[in-house]
Amino acid sequence: MKPTDTRSKILDTAQELIQKLGVNAMSYADISTAVGIRKASIHYYFPSKEDLLSSLLERYNPSFLRLVDAILESPDSAEIKLRRYCGLFEDTLNSGEQDKACLCGMLGAEVKTLNSPLAEQISYFYQENEIRLVKLLTQGIETGVFSFSGETAAMAKLIFSLLEGELLIARAHSGVAHFPVVVEQLFQLLKA
Repeated sequence: MKPTDTRSKILDTAQELIQKLGVNAMSYADISTAVGIRKASIHYYFPSKEDLLSSLLERYNPSFLRLVDAILESPDSAEIKLRRYCGLFEDTLNSGEQDKACLCGMLGAEVKTLNSPLAEQISYFYQENEIRLVKLLTQGIETGVFSFSGETAAMAKLIFSLLEGELLIARAHSGVAHFPVVVEQLFQLLKA
């Protein structure tokens, strides 16, 4: 295996494990077994778990935000854009055995056990999503698609929190079937 392939495979495996189990339930031994390499090989690429997590976030954050930016730049209506945005979270839940949550959502749940720079990377992800949601909601208000009480920034926080939280609840509750029901209720709220 080429070094870049090994590094990517380690990151892919770690991300999968964190999205399913959480960061504190994932170990280098788990990655070693899944990838089929020795733990020492993982330490070669990522000397510490913090190095691994930082590299994961450096890869995940821009990748996810590029998807969101592509949605925002599309000519679709604000409602369709928001549905596509919600779909990113539903797709995460649908992947694998329908038991995955957002990487930053899982890390955020364990943020008190992480160091400050990692917490800042997670916070950055949350803030950037909320900024993009404000733009989307503003477009929806200006075009008459959305009409809701309260501040746009507060609604953006509510939407992001709802989607991140619903991933966790759907995993524990009734799986993927629960997610669209909550999203439809969100749209009722936005059109009130």
